[in-house]
Amino acid sequence: MTETAHQLSQRLGVLRLIAAFKVCKALLVIGTGLGLLEFYDPRFAAALYRLVGQLPYDFEQRLMREAIGILSGMSPDRIHIVAVATFAYSSLFIVEAIGLWLGRHWAEILTVAATSLLIPLEIYEVLKHYSPAKLLVFLANVLIVAYLVWRLRLEAAARRARALASRPPAG
Repeated sequence: MTETAHQLSQRLGVLRLIAAFKVCKALLVIGTGLGLLEFYDPRFAAALYRLVGQLPYDFEQRLMREAIGILSGMSPDRIHIVAVATFAYSSLFIVEAIGLWLGRHWAEILTVAATSLLIPLEIYEVLKHYSPAKLLVFLANVLIVAYLVWRLRLEAAARRARALASRPPAG
């Protein structure tokens, strides 16, 4: 039960789509980290407040102002620690993306584990602070985990079948 060239191409296509999603998430997190590093620059703060004013919904503006208020109460050293943590988090997305792009089994397992761990937090966020973007990211992550678990189970079944087929007959 080996994978045909078409099946391999399909699998890699889906894995590469997931990898692209992970790269987008990594870029967003890197942008957040870079923004944190510039948080106390007056030009950045002015641009940030302009951006908040352009958000379409009052609740989004309120949430962003609250986040800015929380960050404003932090020391520059603490903000730098948060920025470093965002860069570390983005590196997880990058490692997942590279492994998935290359079709590596370990990357599928890592992605299932890392993504699954955050699903409860995403459920909380969608229910507590709903936005269409949060719902879409949540749904994408659930679909990613479901697809990868399905793939991993198929691969495990194929390995078991090969192992059984290669055993000598009992006799």
